Order: sequence, then structure tokens, then C-alpha cells
Amino acid sequence: MLRLKTLCTVVLIAGLGVAVGAGCARSPEAKKARHLERGDKFLARKDYKDAVIEYRNVLRIEPSNAVAIRNLGLAHYQAGELNDAFPFLHKAAELEPKNEDVRLKLATVYLVARRPDDARTHATKVLDQDAKNFDALMLLVDSATRPADVDAALSRFEQVQATFDERPTFHIGLGTLYLKKRDIARAEQAYKQAVARDPKSVHAHSALGRFYLLTRDSNRAEQELKAAAELSPAGSPARMELAEFYVRTGKRDAAKAVLTDMTTKDGGYLPAWRRQAEIALAEGHPDEAESKLQPVLKKNPSDIEGLLIRGRIHLAKRETTEAISAFQRVIKLEPRLGMARYQLALAQLQAGNTQQAKSELTEAAPQLPEARLLLAQLNLQTGGVQPAIDDLEKLTRSMPGLRDGHRLLGTAYLAGREPAKALEAYRTFASLAPRDAQGPFLVGVALRAQGKRAEAAKQFESALALAPGYAEPLAHLVSFKFEDKEPAGAVEIVKKQIALAPKSGPLHQLLGNVYLAQRKPDDAETAYLKALELEPGLTASYASLATIYSSRKQTDQAVAKLEEAHKIAPRDLTPLVMLGMLYQQRGDTAKAQDVYTKALAINPRFAPAANNLAWIYAHEGGDKEKALQLAQTAKEAAPDDPHISDTLGWILYKRGVYQRALTLLEESAGKLPDDPTVQYHLGMTYAKVGNKDAARKALARATGAKREFTEMAEAKRALMELN
Repeated sequence: MLRLKTLCTVVLIAGLGVAVGAGCARSPEAKKARHLERGDKFLARKDYKDAVIEYRNVLRIEPSNAVAIRNLGLAHYQAGELNDAFPFLHKAAELEPKNEDVRLKLATVYLVARRPDDARTHATKVLDQDAKNFDALMLLVDSATRPADVDAALSRFEQVQATFDERPTFHIGLGTLYLKKRDIARAEQAYKQAVARDPKSVHAHSALGRFYLLTRDSNRAEQELKAAAELSPAGSPARMELAEFYVRTGKRDAAKAVLTDMTTKDGGYLPAWRRQAEIALAEGHPDEAESKLQPVLKKNPSDIEGLLIRGRIHLAKRETTEAISAFQRVIKLEPRLGMARYQLALAQLQAGNTQQAKSELTEAAPQLPEARLLLAQLNLQTGGVQPAIDDLEKLTRSMPGLRDGHRLLGTAYLAGREPAKALEAYRTFASLAPRDAQGPFLVGVALRAQGKRAEAAKQFESALALAPGYAEPLAHLVSFKFEDKEPAGAVEIVKKQIALAPKSGPLHQLLGNVYLAQRKPDDAETAYLKALELEPGLTASYASLATIYSSRKQTDQAVAKLEEAHKIAPRDLTPLVMLGMLYQQRGDTAKAQDVYTKALAINPRFAPAANNLAWIYAHEGGDKEKALQLAQTAKEAAPDDPHISDTLGWILYKRGVYQRALTLLEESAGKLPDDPTVQYHLGMTYAKVGNKDAARKALARATGAKREFTEMAEAKRALMELN
């Protein structure tokens, strides 16, 4: 009798129809088998995207299927999707603890995620099964972070040296371990052995070149990197590494020559085009950068790195809207790319959107230290001192060698009135680069904040010894002289320092400041002009000269200096707003309005420009709604500025919003009790809310002021009516 294994077989033999047979094929077991089979085929063909779909279908039917879990992790890994690969590889290692391939790939994921201890654990388990697993040995090299780990790895290498002695890569790993032990001689010997084992090994020459670069032997580093490049095709990582070497060592023309040769011989090698674009951008040539980038985006319009560079080009050209759009496109293609969010934050800052920038930096922070630093800096600027401190403390604990982290942490502690902690942070910063004059300068700043003047002075002097033209520490020493009522001593120490660094523009600018503080405008003018002769980019000197000329009623000369400053530094807002104020003084409202509008185009939340433009609109018959909007923007950006409170209060007064106006004008008058204009505004508002006594007092103060103001006649008339 025929034995039948399944009901489906019976049905089909009985000839009961195709539909019934198809129904059996749709059983969960059959569907699972079909998805597994298809997934395996896709995986073998390196069609990882489709393989992922099939294995996920298997897991919908059987969530604990070991084969699907393992292969799904491998498919994600091979596709470069390490975050997606991790949970499946982790589970697969539990289900199949002896699967060496799974453990090795999981160890690699841990390395990329900066978890070397976990990586080493899995590599060691592979070696416990197979002491001669070469990939596991190399993972030990990369994951050895502590002296004990390095020694353990070296011990394993010694045990298998006879087996792998002919492999150049084995000696490269050995050299890396010796380098971690700071045994420079044996490291060099191992790297040379790698080259000796195979003189045509690109990897060996590159490794030896990198070793010489680390030991600051640039000549031999160049020799080895050139050897690696010559052994490689035109479009190759080895040639890119040679170009990078030239960039790092300041030989930018040589780097460009290598990259040009690469793109000429292999126009399809996109990294060389990208790097040429980045170099052009770094040199301040965004149009050239755009030209170099065209082959990249023509070949692949969705090239992530190319799109990032295009966004940076837009940023450099102040094409803020286009930059934001470019970075948003990158994020749409790769939502987890921290660098795209960091660059988008820079674009949002360029647009004046601080809150949106902080949001993007928060997303980028887990991946990028520079994003965390910028976020902390923005928090400090917007009053978030404690959040900045909390994040910087975590960052410096995890990355103790990050100099800027310690520097910014010191600044945050000072802002939080913790000078002792600031001193500790600044001392760490200084210890990381003992030849950098900024270190002792900042230590001096923290000591001064603690009231330790003598110690601070020594640190400022140390900073000047390292950098004689460094004006900031000298400015503190100058302020000590003024505190001690020794203005002549202040001039003396600045002149003495100028003798040591006669070509330092900032030192001459400081001399001008000292003379100006002594009310010697002629001497100050001479010093500022010398500062600008040496360094034309010192916009503060232009502004100081404009102040001097304005005080002499030489308005045209003052305007000329500020226009010169604006031409040299078109995005510096201080001379721009000063220029607007001088135009207002001359009665040229149209030019003043134009200047303030330019300033707000650079930074829409720049309070002085917003306030002054609001005043013009409110008093010159302009756009009343725009005036209110600008005044409110200024108030949000600088809530404690009494001049801004006066502007907004007076605009609200004119709109009939008297109670809100009164609150603002009382706030302003409390900080500017002798300003007749503010007292006039306050008196008129008191009158509107029915407080005649307070109105009389304010108007009497206004009309009794020695300083003339525009509304004097109106104030006298109003006071007469009240009396």
C-alpha cells in the first residue's frame, strides 16, 4: 500500500484540483521555507536589500528562527547597516555561540561603536575555539586599549608567529601592538618586516608610512606613502592617502597635483573629485569647489558626501536657503547621519534660527563631539549655563584629550560663578598643549575671577612670553594698572610689549584703547591708525576711530571709517549698526534704514538693529506693524536692555496699549533715570492711565534735564496742561 506523508499529497493524487494544492503551499511552514530559500539566494548574490525583506518575512512567521536571525544580521552587516545588524548578530551569537563568523562581525560592530571591551570579548571567544583565526587576531589588535590587553594580544601573536610569519598583515598587527606599548624601535622593526615580506604590498608601505607620520619623520613617511601610491591604480585609497598627507603637511599644491592626476587618469573615482572640491572650499573658492563637485553629482545625484559638500558650498556663498535645503535632502536620504544635522545646524544659525539649530545639534551630539561643543556654546549664549556644564562634564569624561571641551567647560563654570572649577578645567586645557599661550591666559582669567591678582598676573606674563603679540593677556595687565590708579604705567607696559612685537596690530589697538581711557583722543587716533596699517581687518579700530571723529563733530570722517570697516568685514554687525546710527544723526533716515535692514539680513535677531529700525518705522511714518514686530524681536533677543524696553513701550503707547506700555517704560526709566526721552514717554503714559501725580513728576524730570531732546516742547506743553 502506498504510504502518503501529507494530506496535500492525498489531495493532489486524488486529483481534487489546483486550488486545493495551492492552499497547501500557503501553509506557514511552506511560506517560511520559501522565504528562507529566497533570502539565501539573495544573500549569495549580494542582493542584501531583498535578502533583508525575505528574512524579515521569515521572522514574522517564526520570530525565533535562528537561521533568519543570523542571516538577517549578516545581510545588514554586508550592506553597511551596522546599527540594524547589531541586534540580530547579538541574538545570533546567543543562539549559535560557536559561530565564528557571527562573533567576528559582532566584534567589528562593537569596535565601530567604540566599545572595544565587548569587541575583544567576542574575538577572544573565537580564538579560544581556534587560536589561529587570523581575523580574530587582528580584532584583538584594534580592541586593545589598556596595557594588559596589549600584552595579552602580544602573547597570542607570539604563539602563532610561526604560522603567520610570512604574512605582511601579521607584522602590521604586531607593529601596531608595539606602538600601543610605546616601543617605537620594535614597532618600526615590525612594520619594516611587513614590507620585507612583500615589497609590493600596498598595505605594508601605507602602514610604515603612517608610522613615520606618527613619529614626525615626514621625509620617510612621504617615501613610503608614495611607494604605496605607485603600487596602486590611479583611483585608489593609497593615492588618496598620499594626497591627505600633503594636505596635513601644508603641501597643498602637491596634494592638488596628486588629485588632478587621479581624476585625469580615472575620472570615475569620485573620492578624488570630492577632495578637490573640499580643498577649493577650504581655500575660499566656492565656485571652483562647485565645478569640481559636478562630476560626482552627475554620476550619482544622491551621493551623500557630494550633497554634503554642495550644502557647505551654499553656506560659504551665504546661500542660506539653498544650504538648508541641501542638508535636509541628505537627512532625508540618511536620517541618522550626524554630520548632516551638524551642517544643517550651522545653516540654521546663519539664518538666525537658534532654536532650530539647537534641535539639530541635539540629534547630532551623540555622534559628533563638535556638535556637542557647539550646542554647549549656544546654551551658554542663551543663558542655559547648567545644561552646558552637564553636557561638557560628560564629554570631557568620555574624551579627556578633547582640548576644546575643557576650554569651553572652564568658560561655562565661569558663567556659572564657579571660578575654582573653571581653574581646574583651564589647567587641564593648558596641560594638553603646553606651548599654546591661550592655556596660561585662561588660567589667569580663572585666577583673577577668584581674586588672586598676583597669581593671575604671572599667568598673563607666561602667555605673553609664549606669544609676545597676544593682546588679551596684556589687556588684563593693563586693567590692573588702571585699578591701581596708574594710567601712565598702563601706557608703559603696552609700549614695552610693542617693542617686543612691533608688527602686532592688536597691541597698537590696545594702546589706542589705553589712550582713549585717559581721554587722549589724538594719541589714541595715532595708535588706531597704526593698528590698521599693520592689520586692516581690525574692525574695532575703525569703530574706535569713528567714535573719536564723531565726538569732534567730524561726522563725514566717522562715516567713512565705518564704511571702510563694512567693506572689509561685511558681516561684522557692530560697525554696521554704528554706521546706521551716524546716518540717523545726520538725518539720512533712508540710508540708516538700509543699513539696519542689511544687518538684520545677516542676523534677523540682532537686537540693536531691530530696535533702531523699529524706532525709525514708528517715528518716520513707516510700517507700524513692522515697527511692533521688530521691537518685539529686539525685546526677545535682549530682554534686559532699557533702550529696547523704551522703544517697545512707546510703540505700544501709540497703539493705545497703555498698561503694557507702562510696565515697559517703568522698567526702562528705572535703569535710565536721567534719560529725558524715557522720562517723557513715561510721563505721557502715566497721564493716559490716570496717574497725574506720577505723570507730573516724570515730565518735570524730562523738562528739567540739561540735555536737549526732540520732544522737549511737547513735554513742556503736556506738563503745563497737567498743572
